[in-house]
Amino acid sequence: MKKIKYLILLLALSSCNQYLGTIDADYTPSNEVTEIFSNLQYDDNNEEVDFGDIIYPKVNKSSLDIDNLNITKIINTDRNSVVNFLYDKIILTKGKNVHVIDNKNKNNNFEYKLNLNQNERVHYIFGNQDKIHLLTNNSRIFVIKAKNIIELADFEIFTNTNPILLDKSLIIFSVFGDIYEVRLDNFSIFKQDNFNSRPGISIKSNLFEDTLNLYYLINTGTIVTFNKKNYKYYRNYILEDLNILSSLGIFNQLVDSPFNHNYYLYFIDRSGKIAVYNPNTSDILWELDINETILSYLFSNDGYLILLTFDKILILSNNGKIENSYTHNKDSPISIFNIQGNINLISEEGISKLNINDKSEVNFYKYKFTSNLDIYYQDQNIYVKDEKSLFRLSE
Repeated sequence: MKKIKYLILLLALSSCNQYLGTIDADYTPSNEVTEIFSNLQYDDNNEEVDFGDIIYPKVNKSSLDIDNLNITKIINTDRNSVVNFLYDKIILTKGKNVHVIDNKNKNNNFEYKLNLNQNERVHYIFGNQDKIHLLTNNSRIFVIKAKNIIELADFEIFTNTNPILLDKSLIIFSVFGDIYEVRLDNFSIFKQDNFNSRPGISIKSNLFEDTLNLYYLINTGTIVTFNKKNYKYYRNYILEDLNILSSLGIFNQLVDSPFNHNYYLYFIDRSGKIAVYNPNTSDILWELDINETILSYLFSNDGYLILLTFDKILILSNNGKIENSYTHNKDSPISIFNIQGNINLISEEGISKLNINDKSEVNFYKYKFTSNLDIYYQDQNIYVKDEKSLFRLSE
């Protein structure tokens, strides 16, 4: 009988992976995996890097000398303020008011009052036929002519995503997943298609392209793709395909639209996941999870990816290796930008010029910024807009 019980015990042990032993009263089972040989050894990645010119998310050709920086407040803003730079003018909205600031003639500044409906606001500013146009979130279009604002169209389409401005048309996305094209020669409209929106947060996305397609984020989890030749929408499910093939888990918090480099698309997820993926061949060149929240990024023509997290700046090579890292001491980092090969960090306390190779902060300009910050490059100036003000960075 004892032999039979012994055989049963051996069979039980060989057919399961259970732990047989004492379990503490406060023990909680976990499926977490600890990576023993991590490739994120920050202290061992201190290669000097000349990363070249930044090409994403925005090209900066300014020759501004960051060592002699002046920060000038231009105008007050609010959370929903929209700004654009057209025809040597700054156009900015605040509530129902539209401010037009002439950079060359201060006596040529104007303020306009819009007759907007309740909960309606200016959503987008664009230029067409040398005139300033305004699009509201109800898809009304206005034009500024001399000292007047004239309504051109009222399409009654509610939108919360920035449109895509093409040569002769405007692509508008409704909150219900419809895609409309507005012809800018006569302001006629037709429905082009519709898309399936996945869960995500609405962000200000860039429009990026490769040899065939245009890529744009509706929200952090929804990409729409357009053909570059005819600007027609088509369903290619690149994000869904990546999520099937990736070993890192789900990408659904994209920081920006995927951008192209050497026939591969770069997907950067706020959670810390990065994948370099060719949707035509279903090939993943490399992927990496830095296990930190990604706040901002830069990408150079030499293939270097620069990432800002809550406590570090990382520089990754074109094969996914972390070449260099810098631990900053800013409590509230917001974004990074580049001037003449130097990385500059914007936090709620001000702007820091960093020397990544020497692990030092070269200059610090104390200034209070809020979140939801946008950076614009115009001529030799750089503009920064937060929820309270528009600033100009100049020498």
